[in-house]
Amino acid sequence: MSPPTVPTDEQVLSEIKTFTVPLGRLKMLNAMRSKNNWILSDARLKRLLAEANDSATPTHQDSSEPVDIVSLLTAYGNAVSVPWTQDLPARPNATYEPDERCDLPPPILPANPLAAQLQFYEESTRFFILYGRGEYDYAVTLNSDVGIVLLTFQERLLGFLKGKRMPLSVDQQRALNENGGVQTMFEYYEAAGKKAGIPASDVGRQFEAEYGINPLRWRTKEQNDPAWRKAYDGAKEAIHKKNTIPLLRAMSQNLVVPRGMIPVDKNGNPVYDPKINGRFSLIITKVSKATGMECGDLPRN
Repeated sequence: MSPPTVPTDEQVLSEIKTFTVPLGRLKMLNAMRSKNNWILSDARLKRLLAEANDSATPTHQDSSEPVDIVSLLTAYGNAVSVPWTQDLPARPNATYEPDERCDLPPPILPANPLAAQLQFYEESTRFFILYGRGEYDYAVTLNSDVGIVLLTFQERLLGFLKGKRMPLSVDQQRALNENGGVQTMFEYYEAAGKKAGIPASDVGRQFEAEYGINPLRWRTKEQNDPAWRKAYDGAKEAIHKKNTIPLLRAMSQNLVVPRGMIPVDKNGNPVYDPKINGRFSLIITKVSKATGMECGDLPRN
């Protein structure tokens, strides 16, 4: 690896323009340091962010584009979070046991799992972390559009949990189970855990420790049927694709992302690549339990 370098103001200002969503200054700082191997202070980035905002000259086009993209993100979030509403159980399945075998003991969760997860998001360029058995945990990176939508769901969930004591009551858990945003959040935990080889029971246990509900225990027999799951996932992927393509088109045409970052066909329409743009197109990064250092990404499939 080349030695760290101190970027010029112009380089930092140019890099700022590549961020399509408001990640927060600390996450942006960590991302710039990691991506470019830069020596960059928070105070300097704060100054340059203010300079970038001051130098932006509003135009009619500029003022209308963010609203358009926000409306597209809202439509996407509403579409992908349509909840299960048919035959939802009144109580969790007390006899639920996932069909899985693992020789290693379950991971030890932090003393305050939710606080640890929120701190990880603030301090990392990744979105969330799953605790694995063995020597690694697994950090998860989402596409930016999906990340924005899940942050919205998370904020609503945190608002619901505010002032409530754990464990949640059955009625409180039922309310969460009927919420499409909570269901969608867990589906990303579940998909990431599957890609990382984490037992489903560990993923459900971690989600419950953080947010007060293990959605696996609330699934009906039909929802656990492999054929039903396959049909459900196929329908969700179709909804995701239908609502992602307009987002890609808007970001490409309005230059929200650098030109050429989103491939287009000969007609100028965005090319949807399931491996890159798919519903569960995730980057899973191994994190050493011993050192806390990242140890490379798992193959994307």
